[in-house]
Amino acid sequence: MAKVWDYDEACIICGRLYGDLLARDADEAGFKYAVDRLSTGIASVRDLVEEICVSDEFREKFLMNQTPNEFARRLLLKLSREPRADPKRVKAMAVALLEDDWRKIVTGVVRGPRYTAAFGDDDVPLWA
Repeated sequence: MAKVWDYDEACIICGRLYGDLLARDADEAGFKYAVDRLSTGIASVRDLVEEICVSDEFREKFLMNQTPNEFARRLLLKLSREPRADPKRVKAMAVALLEDDWRKIVTGVVRGPRYTAAFGDDDVPLWA
């Protein structure tokens, strides 16, 4: 079970999830869903980050308008805090984005050790 957040903290985090990851205000249904998940301990902040980052909205805003190399570079920069990603790592991730389901690649980054070191389970990365 994930950390149980009090209602006010959950509201703040949910605002950050939408603002920092999708560059918009939360819609009412999505906000209520996320607050409920956090305030009951059903999901961690990391779980919600993953849900947002594999959503169709995220794909349309951030994946569709970039090359695989640029998206891979942004994944490493934003979700692993790697300011100067190894070009070989970027290339390997770009190839994986072309050959596999992009959601699998994003999930691997969010569930990976570099994300854990940068954000743990309770922080929201700044993508937007």
